[in-house]
Amino acid sequence: MAIPYDLWKNNKYKHMKTIIFILCMTMAVPTAYTQTNSNTKVTVNYSSDDTDTGYNINISVSNTDDSYRLKASFPSDKTDKVKKFLKDHLDAKMTKSYGTYEWNYLANGEDGYKVKLKKGKLSVFLDKDAVSIDLVEDLIDAFDDLRSLIKDN
Repeated sequence: MAIPYDLWKNNKYKHMKTIIFILCMTMAVPTAYTQTNSNTKVTVNYSSDDTDTGYNINISVSNTDDSYRLKASFPSDKTDKVKKFLKDHLDAKMTKSYGTYEWNYLANGEDGYKVKLKKGKLSVFLDKDAVSIDLVEDLIDAFDDLRSLIKDN
């Protein structure tokens, strides 16, 4: 049903104009937002305190469309197990500087991934846009296994 212009201009339909305007804005704003922000983010946090041994484990994972990040703190006596695991699963050459072990993988001149391991601390950054999807899947699977290794006593 079309409303004639002279009736529309009349204040009789003032509320209808407001309702139509609000409906249009309600539909336009989510559409504009989804078009500019298509990046999904999954965050997983794990924390454990063992009062008998004094161990404290914290693991935080952020997985978005274009990157994967993992930060962990764990008992320092697990550092050698974590280092061995990383040496077995990462292609990049390990370097050591002042007690910090690093693996830096370059893909087409860009950082594909960076892994830093200090005594009781781990930091991982993976740029999903810089490496192949197969490598992304392999690394995320490996980092899931690594999380289990850190959590296990």
